[in-house]
Amino acid sequence: MNLVLVESPAKAKTIEKILGKGYKVVATLGHLIDLPKSKLGVDLTTFEPEYVPIKGKGKLIRFIKQQVKGASLVLLAQDPDREGEAIAWQVLKLTELPEDSYKRIVFHEITRDAIRKAVEQGRRIDLNLVQAQQARRVLDRLVGYPLSELLWHKIRYGLSAGRVQSAALRLIVERQEKIDAFEPEVYLTVVAKTSLGDFLLSSSKDLKPLRFPEDKRQSLLEKIEHLRTLKVVGLGRSEAVVTPPPPLITSSLQQEANRRFGFSAKTTMRLAQELYQGLDIPGIGRRSLITYMRTDSVRLSNYAISESRKFIEHLFGRELLNPTVRRYKTRSKNAQEAHEAIRPVHFDLSPDVLKDKLSKPHWLIYNLVWERTIATQMKPALYDVYTIHANPEILDGIWILKRRFLKEPGFLILAGKTKEEEGAFKGLSEGTEVTVNEVGVVEKQTSPPHPYTDASLVKTLEKLGIGRPSTFATIIDTLLKRGYVQREGRFLIPTDNGKVVADFLKKHFPEIVDYEFTANMEDSLDKIARGELSKEGFLKNFYPTFIEKVEKKEKEVNKSDVVVLEKTNVKCPKCGADMVLKLGKFGKFYSCSRYPECDGMLSYIDENRYEIPPEAKKGEWVLKVGKYGRFWAHKDYPKIKQTAPLLLKEKCPKCGSPLIERRGKNGRLFIGCSNYPKCKFIKR
Repeated sequence: MNLVLVESPAKAKTIEKILGKGYKVVATLGHLIDLPKSKLGVDLTTFEPEYVPIKGKGKLIRFIKQQVKGASLVLLAQDPDREGEAIAWQVLKLTELPEDSYKRIVFHEITRDAIRKAVEQGRRIDLNLVQAQQARRVLDRLVGYPLSELLWHKIRYGLSAGRVQSAALRLIVERQEKIDAFEPEVYLTVVAKTSLGDFLLSSSKDLKPLRFPEDKRQSLLEKIEHLRTLKVVGLGRSEAVVTPPPPLITSSLQQEANRRFGFSAKTTMRLAQELYQGLDIPGIGRRSLITYMRTDSVRLSNYAISESRKFIEHLFGRELLNPTVRRYKTRSKNAQEAHEAIRPVHFDLSPDVLKDKLSKPHWLIYNLVWERTIATQMKPALYDVYTIHANPEILDGIWILKRRFLKEPGFLILAGKTKEEEGAFKGLSEGTEVTVNEVGVVEKQTSPPHPYTDASLVKTLEKLGIGRPSTFATIIDTLLKRGYVQREGRFLIPTDNGKVVADFLKKHFPEIVDYEFTANMEDSLDKIARGELSKEGFLKNFYPTFIEKVEKKEKEVNKSDVVVLEKTNVKCPKCGADMVLKLGKFGKFYSCSRYPECDGMLSYIDENRYEIPPEAKKGEWVLKVGKYGRFWAHKDYPKIKQTAPLLLKEKCPKCGSPLIERRGKNGRLFIGCSNYPKCKFIKR
């Protein structure tokens, strides 16, 4: 019996069906051993990790050892990346397999041919990849443990800091700071509405729309009120070619799924992993549908290109097939070109075939992968672009109208695009008079940058070289779990905890949150994976200087300077002194500036959003956090059992009672009626 070891039960089930008799497939359920949670777990002389079995994996480890003993050949078929290589190495370490009794096999799609080819090309464990994975794990522990302990001492217990996550947190916090500091500028533009479209009064020099201050409104209206026609004095027509984008890689899959469907990076990767590992499809059986979903290469195999071109010719005819094979160049300098982009495995299983056989989320991801792969071999889209200049000149400006029409849909036919008729634009020529239906002054204002979404954050992380394809979703998920960031719709908004931690790290450990430093660390890990740098040398170069700085900050930094957010004019209810706004375990609160001489405190609450009871204003009640959310309680609670709900000022549209924030069984906050269960309104 040949034993095949993979990470997940879903993948095991798919491979076992493909291989059939003579093979047994067992899942390790991810990593089997890891650094201990209770201590550093790293030898600070050699930087070797101290591995222990992961809690709850003891029974599985014993089972794997038993299966290995009875196998004639062990095939280590973990994922084709550093994590997969490390798990394969862990199996060797635990079972002490001799070299002639195992093969390390890798494949990027779960098909019979791919697996058979992988078995034929079986190899030994790549220790460079294992060393790179260990270096990342040890580095994160060497940074995270001492930094987290420092945060406990200087801010509050329970906080934590990570190497890559801290740089991502800085991005989110700095974006929010720009938004908060942004002061909108109100300006006026002049628009003439015609049957061709809206002409904008623009600069004669750079053709950008002219902006006018608010005090010019009346004079503008006086100058344009008699405008009835515009005369075409310049007509430009050009052709714009839009080439199909490259096939999807991990980062672009996360970005597109977030932009189109609102999926978080974590959700996208879960769905993609399930499509890769295999699903039971009614009437078809168990199939893996896409290739490996953690990749930074846009390369497509010759097989994928050939199948794509056959499908295009069959479905659309040769007129939409690009005359030559189109190949894309990977921009990432560290991309593994042996990998492929994410693509369909079975080209005969089109999205139309699977539409009623997959869950909607799975189908959306599959369709996205399918369309981006097929599009690569289709003709580009062609647009006719018109730029029209019109007179009369007013205020030293010229009227501009730009329009484009889809001339040949090319690959955009996959998105349902069709040829657009140019209508009246076809007959336009210089001297043509265009009737103005309406002319007016439009008030606009400049907008602040948007907060980060999963898509825009992943794009920025990739651009800066922070993290790798396998880590983007984990970075965002970690920030959310730690309470440093929260979701508001699609946006990632920093919490007070996140702001304080980011500010602390930026002030005292600028290198840890420095984008270039973090990217250079990733480059060093890539060098270890290529055998160009030793793990020990890399860590020895970093750790001594870092830990020396941690010890120095432990002595120098005063906790009160870190947790004080700002001074206020609020008076202490006990002694009358000014209070300061501090960050505590449950958020912001007012503390007497004379603390510890005076322990006066008040709850901080947004008075524009919440109802504040008189008892809270006097300092007799404080905010507490319970299982189902925040509530008011006597300052000596639970000794004095006086409580009240934290009510919103917003009223229920059904019964008029105040709304209230509650935490559901899943831990998520929602807004509902305080008159529940009599009124079951929930704000969507």
